[in-house]
Amino acid sequence: MSSPVESVPVLQGVLRRVTGSAEFRRLAAEVAGGARVVAVSGLTSAPARALAVAALQRETGRRFAVVVEANRDTEGWERDLAFWSNALGGAGEEARGGPVLTLPSSESDPYAGASPHAETLERRALALWRLARGGSPFVLLTSRALVRRTVRPAKLLEAGAVLRRDEEFAPERLVELLHASGYVREDPVGAVGEFSLRGGILDVWSPGSETPVRVEFFGDTVDSIRRFDPETQLSVAQLQEAEVVPMREVS
Repeated sequence: MSSPVESVPVLQGVLRRVTGSAEFRRLAAEVAGGARVVAVSGLTSAPARALAVAALQRETGRRFAVVVEANRDTEGWERDLAFWSNALGGAGEEARGGPVLTLPSSESDPYAGASPHAETLERRALALWRLARGGSPFVLLTSRALVRRTVRPAKLLEAGAVLRRDEEFAPERLVELLHASGYVREDPVGAVGEFSLRGGILDVWSPGSETPVRVEFFGDTVDSIRRFDPETQLSVAQLQEAEVVPMREVS
């Protein structure tokens, strides 16, 4: 059995053969040249297709939208694209939210009057927020998600906030944003989508964050930002800034 260390040169050799082949160079040149239709054949497996897309993104520096049939098909693509992007030395770690964003579609009929599942609303808002802020190089979405109308990026960014230490942001204004974008006031904060305000201290757990943050204000100035453990309520890390992502794309 080969060790992980031994497998790295093998993987790098395979990637060099793929990206250095005449077929790949032709494909990359067509994409970089702005060809409206580029045909590719012979990629019979999902990992092979993901490798081709990840290599093209690295070569051209463009953002790629991968359209799949249904939400269930995004999981495999997300795993494969993240793997190949990291293997190729892509922008996986630097990109906000990782190398791949998934924009799910609502399974309900938008004209039937039924509300989409809360988790779908949350995931859509998070993906659109990170796209608006110039996030990941890959966006996974279904054809249904592609044709659905949504708000303009600037309007979506107004529904959330980016808090930075020593900058002004009135806590009253932040509370209004949280209410309008789907957050619920709970004390103590114990789940995504909850916030609490006690004096000049605001706790909030934003989508896409593993832990909630505690923001202390001095008047209208952000004095400190800390991650904290929701079980013990103890601080675990100091932060320079924190994103407060809306829970839904429409306020």
